[in-house]
Amino acid sequence: MKKEEKTMGAIFGLDFGTTNSALSLNVDGHVEVVDIDEHNTTGKTLRSVIYFDEDNAISIGQEAIQNYIDSGATGRFMQSIKSFLSSKHFEYTYINRKRYELDDLIAIILRRIKKKGEEYAGQEVDDVVMGRPVVFSEDPGRDRLAEDRLRCAAEKAGFKNIKFQLEPIAAAFTFEEMLGEGEEKKVLIGDFGGGTSD
Repeated sequence: MKKEEKTMGAIFGLDFGTTNSALSLNVDGHVEVVDIDEHNTTGKTLRSVIYFDEDNAISIGQEAIQNYIDSGATGRFMQSIKSFLSSKHFEYTYINRKRYELDDLIAIILRRIKKKGEEYAGQEVDDVVMGRPVVFSEDPGRDRLAEDRLRCAAEKAGFKNIKFQLEPIAAAFTFEEMLGEGEEKKVLIGDFGGGTSD
């Protein structure tokens, strides 16, 4: 599909992971994975990390890792942010005297992913289906808190229409697409992530 044909019905599928994040673009049923980190030479994923240097410049992904190493491990390097979504104990932190709530930190990563995706699509994309674990927490209140925070982060990143899909269900749909017409199979779907496994 040519980029100029991507004009209507664009939706992002976004997997914000504990370790890595990935983005797909769906235009009228045609789906492709988008390269969202030009510094990552091993694949199309983005490491879910943020680095704030001492001058408060922010970098994300592989660039953040390299900048942190080059700085001699100064500044503030943050990883596995997703694992705190269901925690009532992590409300905010201060970085270079600026207050960041957890959804603010996640929004930094999501905003970068959205920007890269829109550059590829050649248009603004407001709709996103985000993956989520089957349970962030066995506690229903904490599970709800985690999804609310993730939704708030997506809104802060600029998404207007946000839906969630359970990660193993999304994997099952992908497998189903590979089956021939009329073909049926019974399969076990596993999602083994850096923070949760379903």
